Amino acid sequence: MRILLARCLLPALLTASFASLVWGQMRESDTVTAAIADLNSGKIFEAISRLKQVLPENRAPQAYFYLSGIYTEMGRYDTAYRYLNSAMKGTPPQGAYYHQLGLIRRYEGCRPEAIAAFTYALKLGMGKEEATLWRHVGDVQEDLLERDKAVDAYRNALRIRPDDAGSHLALGKLHLDRNDPGDAIAELRRAMEISPALPGLYAALGRAYRASGDSASAIAILTKGIERDSADQDSRYILAQILLATGRTKEGREALEEYQRLQERVTRTNSTFEAAVGRAQEGDLSGAERALREVLDGAPRYGPALQILGTVLLYRGKLQPALDVFGQALAANPLNPETYFNMGAAYLRTGKLADALEMTQKAIVIEDEDSRYYAQLSEIYSRMKRQDESRSAFGRAAELKSVPDYHPPDPYGSEKRRRDDAATVRQICDGPPSP
Repeated sequence: MRILLARCLLPALLTASFASLVWGQMRESDTVTAAIADLNSGKIFEAISRLKQVLPENRAPQAYFYLSGIYTEMGRYDTAYRYLNSAMKGTPPQGAYYHQLGLIRRYEGCRPEAIAAFTYALKLGMGKEEATLWRHVGDVQEDLLERDKAVDAYRNALRIRPDDAGSHLALGKLHLDRNDPGDAIAELRRAMEISPALPGLYAALGRAYRASGDSASAIAILTKGIERDSADQDSRYILAQILLATGRTKEGREALEEYQRLQERVTRTNSTFEAAVGRAQEGDLSGAERALREVLDGAPRYGPALQILGTVLLYRGKLQPALDVFGQALAANPLNPETYFNMGAAYLRTGKLADALEMTQKAIVIEDEDSRYYAQLSEIYSRMKRQDESRSAFGRAAELKSVPDYHPPDPYGSEKRRRDDAATVRQICDGPPSP
């Protein structure tokens, strides 16, 4: 069952999307080149490590740029913006930089700012990736309900790259919304020929066939979509409606009941998870553990629940069970610094200093501005009798804690979903000015 697990697919997402932003216009160091090779092969942790190795050597705008892309895909937009801003400083404007800025702004909910960045990227030039940029322009215009402008943007993308499956899918959906099932089917079938695994493709094509009056084709394609992905709830719901409308009442009711069961399960799982986090924050660790185990009974690979359960077990002194759960959490999301940090804490408590050092260093590779990580690193070095390194790590921890408005991070808050209410979005959009 797939519940809020988009970030667990991070290596595949990065390989498919961000790696396409590798520009010949940038001359890269050997280390950066090796990092890109890691990125293209899905070795994201190794890529981050290599890229950060370059930063102390020189300003390395390419390394900052690639790190920005990685952290954007991780959903850590503040960090992504910080790296992008560093890449832009002192370097001539480049289309790739402003494309990346537009992506960050869009994901933060700042759509007008995203359009402004994308427009400037087009002006600067995007080389082979102009089609991708036009598709992103179309996505934001659609978000803004500027449908005509979105259509023009997707058509521009396809003019440049006729095999851009994402633009065919988006254009097909727009035709469907405009009650033009014929053109929708043509675009969606072309998308399926190019990339049959695109999310939302089967549901959209099923809707298009239904709108054209071809119920048999709609049933066939929706059934295929569910077979490919049992969590495709959109396809399941549309299929149930068509079956009922065509007189296949028993099958329709069964499909609708299955849809409702899955929806209720997702809702229950998410609400139980949020309640478990609340209990942990209130100090009710036993209650939090029970609730988290209930979540994992229904969704055994739900990364956020695994991460928080491991933390609860760690604070309850159940060190080996905590390590076991953290191992499962890393399988779900190998780029969560909090998991590595907590594993380091568990190993430190059991006296396995080499393991504690390795895990804590991995946490710092991903998140290098958390004072807790350096404080733990200092303690590990101290116990290993490496006093100079201990003092250095302690100094860095103190430096980070001295930042104005510093607040100790909530050990159970790392898996909270970012607030996306209007006030929060506006605060972000009115935040640091565009470089």
